[in-house]
Amino acid sequence: MATKTTRRRSTKPTKTTEERAAEVDALHEQLNTAIASLVSADGWKAMLRATVANLGRYSANNMLLILAQCPHATQVRSFKQWKENGRSVRKGEKGLRIFAPMTVKKKDETGAPVLDENGQEKKRTIFKTVAVFDISQTDPIEGTEDGAQPEADESAYQLGGKVQGDAPAELWESLTRHAKGHGYTVALGSTGQADGYTDPKTKMVRIQASDPEAHRVITLAHEVGHIECGHVADMGEYRKHRGRMECEAESVAYIVAGVAGVDAALTSIPYIATWAGNTAEEVRETLAAASATVVRAARAILATTTAAEAEAEHAAEEAAQAAYQAERAAMIEAAQDREQGQPLSVAPEATAPAQG
Repeated sequence: MATKTTRRRSTKPTKTTEERAAEVDALHEQLNTAIASLVSADGWKAMLRATVANLGRYSANNMLLILAQCPHATQVRSFKQWKENGRSVRKGEKGLRIFAPMTVKKKDETGAPVLDENGQEKKRTIFKTVAVFDISQTDPIEGTEDGAQPEADESAYQLGGKVQGDAPAELWESLTRHAKGHGYTVALGSTGQADGYTDPKTKMVRIQASDPEAHRVITLAHEVGHIECGHVADMGEYRKHRGRMECEAESVAYIVAGVAGVDAALTSIPYIATWAGNTAEEVRETLAAASATVVRAARAILATTTAAEAEAEHAAEEAAQAAYQAERAAMIEAAQDREQGQPLSVAPEATAPAQG
């Protein structure tokens, strides 16, 4: 006997238009407060750290909203996305509200779709608020693989000085290749008191040779950021908007280095805080002008580094395959020699001298 099932209705009351508008206004107010916090180095630190962990997932404004509600936030996902990544949101955790675009069809007063001149339904984009959760609000699901990224040690975000240690060789190579794609040559040498510089006349990027390797690659990412953002195309414009452009280039460097596993906070955060502005309004203007450029440039540079990594992996795979084929051929030859009763060939240098 067939049974009739009914869809369970949500008992949560539907928000009125006024309530939704108030929620949006409250988020805008939170956003303004978060932007003001960027006057401090700690504010920039949190913003950029979250950018590395969530690159391409959320807009600059949404990341600011996330940090305003959860200052220690790093990796952020929706309820469903955390479940897909092997983690569950703990019961009772409050979601972090952000803006999400939603495409809706335009309708006339009768409720019928409004058509354009080609007979296609007109659509418009509106923004609603949705909930997301930080990794600190979740627990691993037993028996599943944890898809979260490892957390960075907070001690790594101490500020001041040059970044010590090594850096991935492929990162330097891919950044050099990216600069070359724009017609620039990269060289190590003396740069005076600067860590590095880009000369649009000679098409030369020079990096301070005496700096630690990790610091050199961050500086190179900074200079390539200037190139990718178009700062060196018009030096007059650069001098006019130097503060914003320096923030853009160093933010790009921080993101590119961070994705490659090099923590640039030590040098990037105080540098950005210095150039961003002295007042909340100055920082607000800097962020508004820089955010889209930073993400676009970082993605363009990362496309080069990702392609280089894929190319290196392919080359390594081919080399391993060739080595395997050579070893296999040698084994087959040895087996054939044994079948024919012939002695195995031995390299002359491996033979022992005759005993008299």
